[in-house]
Amino acid sequence: MSTKNRPTPSKRRLPGITPEQVFLNVPYSPSYERTLLALTAALVAVGRVPRLTFQLPDGGQGRLQRIFALLRSCRVSIHDLSAVGLPVRFNMPFELGLACALKEQTARHDFMLLDRRAHRLDRHLSDLKGVDAKIHHGTVRGAICAILESLDKPEGNPTATEVVKLYRRMRRYLPLLKKRHGNRGLFSARVYGELVALGFETARAMRL
Repeated sequence: MSTKNRPTPSKRRLPGITPEQVFLNVPYSPSYERTLLALTAALVAVGRVPRLTFQLPDGGQGRLQRIFALLRSCRVSIHDLSAVGLPVRFNMPFELGLACALKEQTARHDFMLLDRRAHRLDRHLSDLKGVDAKIHHGTVRGAICAILESLDKPEGNPTATEVVKLYRRMRRYLPLLKKRHGNRGLFSARVYGELVALGFETARAMRL
C-alpha cells in the first residue's frame, strides 16, 4: 500500500471539539480485532470517541479506581459479552456490573449489550433478563449496524455501507501503525489512539 501524501500518524490529534466518550468493554484478543475495528469505525462515524481500559495511564491509583473513573466519564458504555465460555473472562462481567451500578446511581450513564447470538445471555446473565442485547453475529456489518441503531448524531447517521467504507480505510492504516510501534497489535494504547485519530480525519474527508 502506498503511503505517498499520507499524513504521519504520530502527529494525529483528536478533533478540537471533543465528542462524547464511549467506554468499550470487549475481549482483548487477536480474534476480536476485526470486530473492535468495526465498532470503532461506527463510533467515529457518529461522532463518539471510544475509550478502553488499556488506554489508561498508571497515575499511581489502583487499577479499579482508574477503570471506574474512566467509566464514570463516559455517558455510554458498550459491553460485548460474545466471549462467554472458556476461558472464563471475569473482568468483562465485572465491568458491566460497575456500569449497572453507575446507571442506578446517576442518569448520566447508560449501557448497551452486544452478543453474537440472540437469547444466549438469558442463560448466562439472568439478572439482566429484559435488557436486550444487540446481535452482531461476529460480522463487521453486524457490529456497525448495532452502533448505528443505538447511537446517533444530530445531523443524522451515515448508512451502514458508508461506515463499512470507513472501516476498510481504517483497516488499511493498521499495518503501518503496528509497524511504527514495534509490531504491537491493535490492543495497544498508541496504535489504537492513532487509529481513532486517523479515523476521525478520514470520516471528515468522507463527509460522514
